[in-house]
Amino acid sequence: MKNYIALAAATALLSACGGSSDSDAVAPAQTGDVSFSMTDAPADDLQKVQLTVHAVSFKPAEGKAQYHELDEPLVIDNLLDLQGTASTVILPRTTVPAGRYNWVRLHVLGGADNTYVVDDLGGEYDLYVPGQQNGSEKVRHVQLVSGFVVPVNGEVNFTLDVDLRRAITKPENNKGYYLLRPAIRMVDNSEVGAISGTVADSLINDASCTTDLESDSLEGNAVYLYNNFDADTGDIFLDELGQPADTSNPLTTANVVYNGETDSYQYEIGFVPAGDYTVAFTCQALDDDPETDQTLVFPAERNISVTAEKTASADLPEIISEPVEDSVASE
Repeated sequence: MKNYIALAAATALLSACGGSSDSDAVAPAQTGDVSFSMTDAPADDLQKVQLTVHAVSFKPAEGKAQYHELDEPLVIDNLLDLQGTASTVILPRTTVPAGRYNWVRLHVLGGADNTYVVDDLGGEYDLYVPGQQNGSEKVRHVQLVSGFVVPVNGEVNFTLDVDLRRAITKPENNKGYYLLRPAIRMVDNSEVGAISGTVADSLINDASCTTDLESDSLEGNAVYLYNNFDADTGDIFLDELGQPADTSNPLTTANVVYNGETDSYQYEIGFVPAGDYTVAFTCQALDDDPETDQTLVFPAERNISVTAEKTASADLPEIISEPVEDSVASE
């Protein structure tokens, strides 16, 4: 009888400590929803860039990477069609553990009619993530080191901006393929606006232009975007990892196009985080080699502020109104 009382007391004590109570059940994991889309900042010397994405993965600050293989590989027929505010969904709304994430990876199927470029002369070349060109890996990733947060019971939508002027390079010692570098910026769609404007005819024919003025092509005419007002404007110059080599690199770029309905030259930059910027026009973009540090001429630039979910107008050159004189004559 004494042994029974002792055992009962021990069982009661264990239960009081939570050893076998319902309160010890594992709480359900906290989750949120995330989705990714893709847009493109253009390149001048290409007429088509096909990209095939096999999967998307992202790494929580704690724990293993979340790998999401697409039901079918996503074939983006031509990235050049996704300029300005245009985009396409890569990963639809997906439920994942809530919290902070350290990076995002795009897993790309390289070459073999999956991922390739067509240049201005009509030549077709395989496009690889570095390491794929030797044929050892069919699927390889491009990693973005941008971190992000998925809120508990919330939803976030991100756009990946592939800046083709930065991202695509042709190895000097091999003319048989191109390489895709991780020159991609990621923005939260709830915090972005856009910039659009016109470019004066005189700038298209500026004395600094290195384009063929007798050609109907506008290749080489571009607007570069820089962080902050009165920014130090410079060319695209990247290190071996595809990252900006100095502080005067543009955030992104946009080509100038002709609008026949308005008889004007225009540009549009989409997915710009709210903030202060400098936009600058150059007609020397064809000379901008990301692997070398060059001096480009920017004959017109101006400051512009961007507000989330709105389009800011920034014509080049900026038209500054003359002050209105007081109509009352002084005595």
